[in-house]
Amino acid sequence: MRVSLFWRPVLICLALVVAILLAVEWFSPDTLQKISPAVAIFLLVAGAAFFLSSRTVTLRIRRLKEFAARAGAGDFSAIERDHHQDELADLSAALGRAVNGLGQTIRTLTDERNRSSAILGSMVEGVAVVAADERILFCNGAFEQILELPSGSSQGRTLVEALRQADLIALVRQTLSAVEEQTGEVEVGTVRRRNFSVTAAPVRAAGANGAVMVLHDITELRRLERVRRDFVANVSHEFKTPLTAIQGFGETLLSGALDDKANRERFVEIICEHARRLARLTDDLLKLARIEAGRLELEIRSIRVEALVNSCIETARLNAKARGLEIFVDLQENVPAVRGDGAQLGEVLQNLLDNAVQYTPSGGKIEVKARSNGQEVVFTVSDTGIGIPESDLERIFERFYRVDAARSREAGGTGLGLAIARHIVEAHGGRVWVESAIGQGSRFHFSIPCAS
Repeated sequence: MRVSLFWRPVLICLALVVAILLAVEWFSPDTLQKISPAVAIFLLVAGAAFFLSSRTVTLRIRRLKEFAARAGAGDFSAIERDHHQDELADLSAALGRAVNGLGQTIRTLTDERNRSSAILGSMVEGVAVVAADERILFCNGAFEQILELPSGSSQGRTLVEALRQADLIALVRQTLSAVEEQTGEVEVGTVRRRNFSVTAAPVRAAGANGAVMVLHDITELRRLERVRRDFVANVSHEFKTPLTAIQGFGETLLSGALDDKANRERFVEIICEHARRLARLTDDLLKLARIEAGRLELEIRSIRVEALVNSCIETARLNAKARGLEIFVDLQENVPAVRGDGAQLGEVLQNLLDNAVQYTPSGGKIEVKARSNGQEVVFTVSDTGIGIPESDLERIFERFYRVDAARSREAGGTGLGLAIARHIVEAHGGRVWVESAIGQGSRFHFSIPCAS
């Protein structure tokens, strides 16, 4: 039988009152005196029942209070079932259902937050959220790395405090004031410059205004655009010079210089020299195009390092001797054979030697080394030449890039040798790099895997 929690103490009190009234009404004083012990016992029993009922209610209320406190602290475990059938039992069940739903909602929100944080944290694009007062509410690790900020030091700070990019700050301010998406481009870094495309979009959430920034790395895109522009400009220039010479001297011969015995032979020699230069340039362009298109055919075999170096040294010694240069060879004892195409690797080493001869003043020294670390053999061509500026080291292996353009053209170079060498080495699974400083010479290195 379901009895309301409210009516329990009321019924007990009514029972006591009725019992007392009946005793006074129906019994004489003598009789009351005789039955007073029974009445006392009855009252004691009723009082005990009232006390026990009140204590039970108090304990149940205390349990509900403790359950509410646990839920407020984040513990959403189920409440112990109340077997009574009254309002407190209904309250306990309703509170349990509410806390269970709240726990489920919080777990769902936590999972979504963790998933969003993981996604933003793993993005290579820099992402930051800025409040209306220009305070950074959130930024991922990529954003701090891009702008060279200490890890975890940006959140909670204003843009002016955290950033040193005036263009970026102006872009965000324009987004916050105009409430429109803004795009731009920023360049960061000192020694190694990097370009980033910036998109700033307004954010409205629960009446609060802000902006979200996304920084996308476009350094490689800008580099490719620069290489394409340089390629077109350099190809035009490289072809224009010999073609102009050929055309000029050809027209001179046709204009009557054919009868000039003193000069016509010299004019023809100049025409032939520029024609050979055009042929070399065309061959290098075709070879570079095949390599970059993945059509370089390699005859892979085991190659003795001593034989490879000596074959290139013999050719280089003739030019070096004519320029008053000395060439030294330093090979590691029992250096292992390498795995590759002998003709292609010989072209790489020969190109590095020719460059060393061209850019080393008379009386200088050139040294060829080969060392193995067990996995690969590293070839080094060092010289005591004019050196390469640090700003040019990153671009030295690009097509047509020259540190000293006038001297390179005077020596007959096409400006494609190092670009071809880099592609050949990488096709063999190796790498190529350079160390140099102005006035201290250069050291070109390339590695080739050992033959297994």
